[in-house]
Amino acid sequence: MTTRAASALRFAGLAAAALLASGCAVFSPTQTDYPYIPADGVDLSMPGLELRNVAVVATAEGAPGVLVGQAVNEAADAVDVAFGLQDEQGGTTSVPAYSGATLSTATTKLEVGSVPVAPGGMVQLTVTTQQAGQNVVLVPVLAPERYYADLEVSPSASPSPSPSAS
Repeated sequence: MTTRAASALRFAGLAAAALLASGCAVFSPTQTDYPYIPADGVDLSMPGLELRNVAVVATAEGAPGVLVGQAVNEAADAVDVAFGLQDEQGGTTSVPAYSGATLSTATTKLEVGSVPVAPGGMVQLTVTTQQAGQNVVLVPVLAPERYYADLEVSPSASPSPSPSAS
C-alpha cells in the first residue's frame, strides 16, 4: 500500500470517527431542559410568599429542629408565617415587605419543635399564612454539619439533682 493510499485511509477513518462521536450528543438531553433544585432543601411557592431551600436541621429523631431556608416576600405588606411539623405548632416569623429573609442564622434560630425522623429522612412541614392558608410540603432533615453546624439547638438544661440529706 502506498503512503498516499494509507494517508487517505487514515483521513477517512478519522472523519468517520469524528462523525460518530459528534452524533452522540443528538440522543443526550440537554440538562437545562429538566428543572431541579440545586440545593439541600425544597422550594414552596404560595400566594404572597416564596420559600426557597427549606430544610430542617436536627441532631437526631425526637430532637428539637431548626428551620433553614429563605422566605421571599414581593408584596407591599409584611407576611406573618407559622411553621409546624407533622401538624404540631412550631415557630413563627414575619417577613418584611419586598424582602428576602433568612429563616435561621447562628444567632436567631427558628425552632419548629421535635423532629419525628432522624437526619436523612423527610418530614411534613406545614406552612400557614393569612393570605395562602395552610400549605404542606415534605422537607429533608439534615444533620448539623458543615455550614449547618452553628444551627444545632442545645437541649434545654435539665436541673442537676440536688444532694440528698442523710
